[in-house]
Amino acid sequence: MTERTDERDDLLDFPGAGELITAGDVAPPAPGAVAAAKAAVARAAERETAVVPLRARVPRRRRFLVAAAAVAAIATGAAAYPVLDVGGKQAATASAAEFLNDMAAVAADAPATDAKYWKVRVETVNGDDGEMRTTTYFDRAGRVWTVDEDGTVHEPPAGEEGKVKNWPVGKRWLTWPELDKLPTDAKALAERFPKDAQSRFRQLVIMLEDSPAGPELRSALFEVLADTPGMELAGKVKDSKGRPGVAIDTTQKATFTGGPGKDVTYWTTDRYIVDPDTGLLLESTHKIRGQDIPADRYTWQEVGPADQIG
Repeated sequence: MTERTDERDDLLDFPGAGELITAGDVAPPAPGAVAAAKAAVARAAERETAVVPLRARVPRRRRFLVAAAAVAAIATGAAAYPVLDVGGKQAATASAAEFLNDMAAVAADAPATDAKYWKVRVETVNGDDGEMRTTTYFDRAGRVWTVDEDGTVHEPPAGEEGKVKNWPVGKRWLTWPELDKLPTDAKALAERFPKDAQSRFRQLVIMLEDSPAGPELRSALFEVLADTPGMELAGKVKDSKGRPGVAIDTTQKATFTGGPGKDVTYWTTDRYIVDPDTGLLLESTHKIRGQDIPADRYTWQEVGPADQIG
């Protein structure tokens, strides 16, 4: 009995064990926390095998600490970021690429849909139009219905004129059925998007904002985005509606064409807030650098399948 007790005490001797024991039965962990914990363990194992010489590798006990601390974090609902490093010590803030790869894992676990419609409800705030709330539905043929705030439904035009909903992928604009034909291997998918990092970033974000990409495709989109330079992880924030998320910041170059010799180039500081539990984009803001103009804001209040309009 003493030997088993000693073994049990040794196994439970890790950071967070007390919280794990006292947690008892808890609600299922958030997908984002699970993905982050798995990533922490994988990164620790990769560092051990790829960086540390064979005779100097971290003892099995240290490897167990990483896994155990991650499990404890999941069980007690601890924050997924910053991540844990070897030995249970807090590492530097997780990079944007690590976070986006974690979101790829979350996206892959989302349920697929065969719904007839896709619903997008977005609140837009900008200097030209003020504040607007728009609800749209579109079907697999690309036809778009708009719904006013009072519930009035506006039917799409008849025929080909009514088929307008598509998304940019490289030099093409793809419909919902065409999105379903895109490769879900990240390397193959990356070949479909622009080589230029800024153009690629913009197209990927548009896809992640409101497209009906299936779980495997959405996961691959996050993986391609994670391999695109120019992003910084800002950490935990709340969007304009008070919803918690994780922010990714980037600086973008834009050109306004006003006619021959009248092009104006400017830079924007952009922020994208992602729900770490679902991998959905909650909000994006775009602020022109050096100008005292409020940021444009797009708050994605609902994006997902719908069986009927209204």
